[in-house]
Amino acid sequence: GVEDISGQEDCKPSFVAGNRPFFFAIGQIRKKKNFHVLVDMMKHFPDHDLYICGDDHFDYSKVVREHIAALPTNNAFLTGKISQQEKVWLYRNCEAFLFASMGEGFGLPAIEAMQFGKPVFIANYTCLPEICGDCAFIWKSFETDYMADTVKKCLEEFQKDSTLAEKVKAHAAEFSYDKHIAAYVELYKELTLSN
Repeated sequence: GVEDISGQEDCKPSFVAGNRPFFFAIGQIRKKKNFHVLVDMMKHFPDHDLYICGDDHFDYSKVVREHIAALPTNNAFLTGKISQQEKVWLYRNCEAFLFASMGEGFGLPAIEAMQFGKPVFIANYTCLPEICGDCAFIWKSFETDYMADTVKKCLEEFQKDSTLAEKVKAHAAEFSYDKHIAAYVELYKELTLSN
């Protein structure tokens, strides 16, 4: 189950300046999360910002910061940890959620983003394609131009089809605690009746 956070209170983070459209990514800043490829892609989105949030005490944070420093567009930010209310605000207001992770046990942030009806872009690794099903756009490589082209094309597709936001919300709702508890109760009933 995944807690539905879409109705929770939010708070705009102080690091968000102005009203520029932005992409959101969250997770521990570890090598397997692959955040540097998102930073590299941002040179193709000079009118957007990218906020990468999460625990940044890992060595890989230095790699991400180096990529940010080398980015000519100055539109990617490694923010460190954020509050729950700030996370909700970022999900609620982002243009898309970007998740290029190569190592996930479940991929909770992708489902959380879907709760807000957001387009989700994921890597074709570990559990992410299985968890997201046909409700996420999948990067099949981390080549910068390809990733950017995929985001541009699929964002346009998502924005033109008003049913897609509802589709991703419905998919996220499949992970509700109530649904899974009810399934376990039914299983236990079947098992006890079969004895």
